[in-house]
Amino acid sequence: MSNRKKLLLLYNPRSGRAQIARSLDIFFQKFCKAGWEPTVYPILEGMDAESILRETAGTRYDLVVCCGGDGTLHHTMNGLMQMENAPDLGYIPSGSTNDFASSLNLAKEPEAACDLILNGTPHPIDVGDFSGETFCYVAAFGAFSAVSYETPQEMKNAMGHLAYIIEGIRQLPLGQKYPARVEANGQVFEEDFLFCSISNTTYIGGIPLDRGVDASLDDGKFEVLLIKAPSNMMEANTIAAKLLARDFQNPQVQLLHTDRVTVRFPKPTAWSLDGEFGGEVSEVTVQVQHDRLKLVY
Repeated sequence: MSNRKKLLLLYNPRSGRAQIARSLDIFFQKFCKAGWEPTVYPILEGMDAESILRETAGTRYDLVVCCGGDGTLHHTMNGLMQMENAPDLGYIPSGSTNDFASSLNLAKEPEAACDLILNGTPHPIDVGDFSGETFCYVAAFGAFSAVSYETPQEMKNAMGHLAYIIEGIRQLPLGQKYPARVEANGQVFEEDFLFCSISNTTYIGGIPLDRGVDASLDDGKFEVLLIKAPSNMMEANTIAAKLLARDFQNPQVQLLHTDRVTVRFPKPTAWSLDGEFGGEVSEVTVQVQHDRLKLVY
């Protein structure tokens, strides 16, 4: 037993359809047969992944595996970023949408995802720095950016991605706009925006960004999606059509590639980070930390 490598498994019992607990015994058997010594912690109210990793920092784990949705992954990565010589990361997706997993074509079935970790190799991945907080796949402001953390968990479990769409439509008031100045690649976009996302993924809310954009989580670049606020119903219909067609090079919708973005607002504006509430800011510079962690798959 002393020669076994140490593995920390963090799981969110409420993510997805709350079925992950049924797979825990299978996970244990697989890890033990593969030569690992697993320790498990459930993620509960008042005991998130960051606090667990902070409290267990004295134990040297060779691998940290998180099982949950994008929010669980977000907090796990932030906990790892605070550690010296962070261990490798494994991810068993069990949330409702799992944009990050979709970008990498990771297995969505828990046992298959576990096997992928056991048989995989560490790959370096970029992470985003949002004024000192890490995000793994997206920072966003504007319409729909709060939907993922305001949609009730029970609704996510029952309806998956459709829940985000329904909640987003319900929340979108007529004339909603977010005035901002966005600086990237030497360009300045000063507009009333409907939505802006700064992402290291090709999926947002379960929808692929662009058929022509390959998921590359270690290229040192963000994909920045800018959607201009429509001034009338005709523009709103045009934007909807452009998004459905994934046409991102037009006056209403643009997609940029950059490693650094600065955004300024006339008043504090709310952001979401990996679907979690990211606070309100008047100015922020978001930048890539290249190859900062290693993900096993």
